Amino acid sequence: MEEGDERARKAPKTAQDWAALGDDLYRQGMFAESAEAYENALEIDPEDKELWNSRGLALCRQGISDRAEQSFVRAIEIDEGYLDAHNNIGVVHYRNLRHQKALEIFDLIIKRDGQYIRAWYNRGVVLEKMGRLAESIESYDIAIQIDPQKPKIWNNRGAVLGRMGRYDEALISIDRSLALRPENAEAWNNRGSALCMLGRYDEALEDFNRAIEIDPEHYEALCNKGEALRRLGEHARSLECFDAAIELDPYHQRARKGRILVLRELGAGQENDESLSKNEKKI
Repeated sequence: MEEGDERARKAPKTAQDWAALGDDLYRQGMFAESAEAYENALEIDPEDKELWNSRGLALCRQGISDRAEQSFVRAIEIDEGYLDAHNNIGVVHYRNLRHQKALEIFDLIIKRDGQYIRAWYNRGVVLEKMGRLAESIESYDIAIQIDPQKPKIWNNRGAVLGRMGRYDEALISIDRSLALRPENAEAWNNRGSALCMLGRYDEALEDFNRAIEIDPEHYEALCNKGEALRRLGEHARSLECFDAAIELDPYHQRARKGRILVLRELGAGQENDESLSKNEKKI
């Protein structure tokens, strides 16, 4: 068989073929190409709600919120009870900082189906962002009752408990998350943060190191490690951490402030503050 004939044989022909290609491209992080594949599928089958929903997700991942929302709305027009599309509209509102609107959507989904775990989880995320921490914990608790095998929920719950100053409880929740998914840099970082607040800096450093091992570009873990080292009086190593974070992101404000604080404690603050200001002009 000629090469051209082989390509033609493998080219997508049906809506299902295009949908499968879209799914594969989405998994590879090729979101623009994924959205295009779903659009080709929709030209063949424009009444497939899942295709509209999938297209919306691919557009969402590209930050094209308005078109993503239109896709989710079209999916709902086809099937008003399609909760995944309702949920995804709530996520679009959240990402565009329309927190109250997002909360209203998640509440409506829960009224329809109290076992829809994504709505409970997303409700917890929104409430945390709104500063309603106790209510956020309540939402995460209900989500955990529905399915206790979701590491992300345990981790988020632990992070909120940490924000509430309930550090021992935060550690218990984060440990549950890590038992389910040990290769989670964010969970290790959150665990280290809770240990820092308890004054257990040496243990915290082990967690920050684990987070950085998993994700070498984890800014917060680098900054948290730098802060723990500063509190232990290890200024040289602390400075290395803040410098590493700044190298990854020259505009990372927490890293820059941490660096200045270390230099001041070393007695070199004024000189290096001026140097930092000069460097900022070069960026």
